[in-house]
Amino acid sequence: MNYYLKQGFLLPFSFLVCLSAFGQESTTNETNPPTLKWRQINTQNFRIMYPQGFDAQAQRVANTLEHIREPEAATMGVKPKKISVLLQNQSSVSNGFVTLAPRRSEFFTMPAQDYNFTGNNDWLNLLASHEYRHVVQFQQSITGFNKFVYALFGQQAVAGMAFVEAPQWFWEGDAVATETAFTHSGRGRIPNFDLMFRTNFLEGRTFNYHKQYLRSYKHNIPNHYVLGYHMISYLRKKTGDAEVWNRIAKRSWSFPVPFGFSGAIKKEAGVSVVDLYKEMATDLKNKWSSELKGLDFTPFEKINPRSTKAFTDYQFPQPLEDGSVVVMKSGIGDIERLVVLSDGREESKFIQGPINESGQLSAAKTRVVWNEYRYDPRWLVKTYTTIIGYDFATGKKKTISTHSRYSSAALSPDGNKVVTVENSTDYKIKLVVLDYNSGKVLKAFDSPDNQLLSMPRWSADGKSIVLLRLTPIGKAVVKYDYQTGESIVLIPARAENIGHPVLHNDYLFYNSPYSGIDNIYALQLKTGKTFQVTSSKYGSYNPSVSPDGKTIYYNEQTRNGLDVAKTEFDPYYWKPFEKVEHPNDGYFQHLVEQEGRPNLLDSVPQRAFTTSKYSKLKGLVNIHSWGPYTNSGLTYLDLGISSRDLLNTTSIDLGYRYYADEKTGSWRANVSYQAFYPILDVEFTSGKRNTTSAVLQRDVNFKWNENGVASGLRVPLLLTRSKYRTNIEVGNSVGITQVTDFTNKVTENEVVVSTGTGRIVPANDTLYYVFTDKVSNGYLYSNRFSLTFSNLLKQSRRDFNPKYGQSFAFENYSTPFGGNFKGNLMVARALFFFPGLFKHHSLFFRGGYQTRLVSDDFDVYTFRNRLVKPRGYSYPADTKFYAVSGNYQFPVWYPDISIGPILNIQRIKANLFTDYGKGQGKSYLYEKSNPVPVAYFDSKATYLSYGMEMTFDVNILRFLPQFELGVRASYLTANKFANKGLVVEFLIGNIPL
Repeated sequence: MNYYLKQGFLLPFSFLVCLSAFGQESTTNETNPPTLKWRQINTQNFRIMYPQGFDAQAQRVANTLEHIREPEAATMGVKPKKISVLLQNQSSVSNGFVTLAPRRSEFFTMPAQDYNFTGNNDWLNLLASHEYRHVVQFQQSITGFNKFVYALFGQQAVAGMAFVEAPQWFWEGDAVATETAFTHSGRGRIPNFDLMFRTNFLEGRTFNYHKQYLRSYKHNIPNHYVLGYHMISYLRKKTGDAEVWNRIAKRSWSFPVPFGFSGAIKKEAGVSVVDLYKEMATDLKNKWSSELKGLDFTPFEKINPRSTKAFTDYQFPQPLEDGSVVVMKSGIGDIERLVVLSDGREESKFIQGPINESGQLSAAKTRVVWNEYRYDPRWLVKTYTTIIGYDFATGKKKTISTHSRYSSAALSPDGNKVVTVENSTDYKIKLVVLDYNSGKVLKAFDSPDNQLLSMPRWSADGKSIVLLRLTPIGKAVVKYDYQTGESIVLIPARAENIGHPVLHNDYLFYNSPYSGIDNIYALQLKTGKTFQVTSSKYGSYNPSVSPDGKTIYYNEQTRNGLDVAKTEFDPYYWKPFEKVEHPNDGYFQHLVEQEGRPNLLDSVPQRAFTTSKYSKLKGLVNIHSWGPYTNSGLTYLDLGISSRDLLNTTSIDLGYRYYADEKTGSWRANVSYQAFYPILDVEFTSGKRNTTSAVLQRDVNFKWNENGVASGLRVPLLLTRSKYRTNIEVGNSVGITQVTDFTNKVTENEVVVSTGTGRIVPANDTLYYVFTDKVSNGYLYSNRFSLTFSNLLKQSRRDFNPKYGQSFAFENYSTPFGGNFKGNLMVARALFFFPGLFKHHSLFFRGGYQTRLVSDDFDVYTFRNRLVKPRGYSYPADTKFYAVSGNYQFPVWYPDISIGPILNIQRIKANLFTDYGKGQGKSYLYEKSNPVPVAYFDSKATYLSYGMEMTFDVNILRFLPQFELGVRASYLTANKFANKGLVVEFLIGNIPL
């Protein structure tokens, strides 16, 4: 059977994902403060948008992008259309992205400090090279059938199609290959980039393709950047063809079907994607195995215990004055924390907050310092990186800086001063020394030519500071005199990816991949001789020297993570540098040769482009998508247009919404304006409604026309300052709903009775029943106040619930503005998380209370229930209701089972639960001839259920984001509204659309 026809039954899933993936309404956008003034540079192919004062770097980025535009797009065979690039200088996060809906790229301009991330690249150059390749990929994806999708639906749909059809490893692997081929460095040239890949392969963990791409809860798997780079590089090396991936991607995007990408690889390269992975893995394993031949590995003593086989890193060992060693522990099952190692034992001391990974930790005496992120509560793009200290003697945490942009932090030997690097919002680099106790700036030194400074550390005597300085040639190691500020170059600038310098008396220790494997080296300052201190199988990192100068501590990579090793400080055993073999080939040289433009960024022109003010008002409306899209719950389908401005402040959605459950639709317009401190949301709706309710064993169908407008203000705040992620949001909205042509009907014994009053008339009866949760003809003026709060401990990969956490919500619905109806509902909900009996087990409780106005008056409107009742029950409305629930959730199995390319099962979880609720209320009956209440029936009841849920974390059709699917069995006790017995339900916990 033809391949595409054989798989064609799955095409609707791909199309559904493309409609949904980027079609969701955003509740809170990441924005900048409104006081920020924006300017722009318009070149032929780019619009560079940047905050005022960032002009010099904006000019550099504009020149760089124009310079690399054609060379970096050549192997994809496209010329991308003009695109906007936003330079975000208010954030302390080092990142960048390209996206659609709306089409743009954003560069977060804070330079990264971790030398194994940036290599020897200038930060903005690295961003330009990597992110522009994504621009090229997006442009190439609009081809063949996807052109039709783009014309019909716009950017949201074509982005969904592009991501579903091409695996994420292709997107990022191709971009890493590009940065590697065109720049001095790039991650493809850095051994640490493939450290986990290499370790797993050489330890016999050549996992199958599905596990390697989709990842695992059982083993530590490198991310899709690593897999993708080696897949991209291997096939280009095998075929000698720089454009082979262009043809594969174009074929896949031209006629998208499930597994079309694998089919395209088969067509172009003669192997399936699974076989290509196997070939690549064999090639790498042979290469890395051959590099180990003839090596003598350094003997060492491991000082950290390992009580589990779960992947765990003990990073950045730092000796304390009592002889113990502090490290940062983290892993697949552990959140980052400070741990003290002593006498073969570990003691957890402090759980850190959101860490800015600068690649180092520093301790002296009884203190330790590191960097953490802090956030502007409202403007989420505006972030800070602060210095945090902890004193083991007092057990107290110290916030040394607050609204700062400090990267890296190192303590002086006496523990009273901290050296760090300041990166200002105008891209100015300074070396800064702070007082540990007050945070006061003691000294600041400018960087020559504003070159990037990183990883500063004090000398053992506290008189000097040693650091890395990035030059156009490469990295240099420089020593600053603390008193005078004078600097001396210890290691001249070169292409070698040097990192983590430590100066101890006459020796400068540092990390280097010179031998092809990361190891620790030492430069003897007196003689100028260099030695290889460690010879590691996979990698050695992060040296530190004990206060007495007799022991070197460092990290040694093992199959289950980084261990802490110690060895004697004895230069006699170190290998002279000239005897260290230096490999001449890497897994990147063929990429450089195929592209034919090595060191492309060395020749960037310096043209002065014209700048102008960017008008926020003119850019407010920016239509990016049109046509249909659905939500992740698949409960409605929208047909309309969507707009969002490039600064992410204004979202507009206009169109028609069809409700699947009601089989009716309405015209709607949503506007969310987020440039003010409170967010302004406005919604207009107009259309038909249709719903069915049941009472007294009768189904009643309601149809009416409804027009409405709602407007409100809300203030979402991110208050994270520690290991807990803390959010609070307060809001209030006002709504007006007009109902006309309200009718209902009841069919009983083929007799139809219509009233138009919202009442049911039982046949052969003289009583009315009033549906107070339906607005009859007239106007409902409503008000909704809401307050939510959450405080949740950060989680490891294996944690599906936080170990500790609290969440609260309060809502009040009322009618304080008059109108034809009155009503009130108040609800409070709470959720509490606690640790279970074993690791990754979770005990959590939830509960709530709800009360609402119920009356015998016809003008009372009953707001819909907002409180979850015990599982398994359906129930009538109650005047008052409270509910509590106890849950014990735990992992059952990490199977890592793939059923071909269709289904990949990563984790199975179980949840044992007991739910209890109690409600009371009255429903009124009326005489048919005289509409006054004559009777009522009591809805007072107790609800109790208990049972078990089994859920599966799975990947479907090799789609990287996970789905959560499952089944629930609830045993119900009897009450007047439900019979005793077992209820089985299917669960959809998460659809990653």
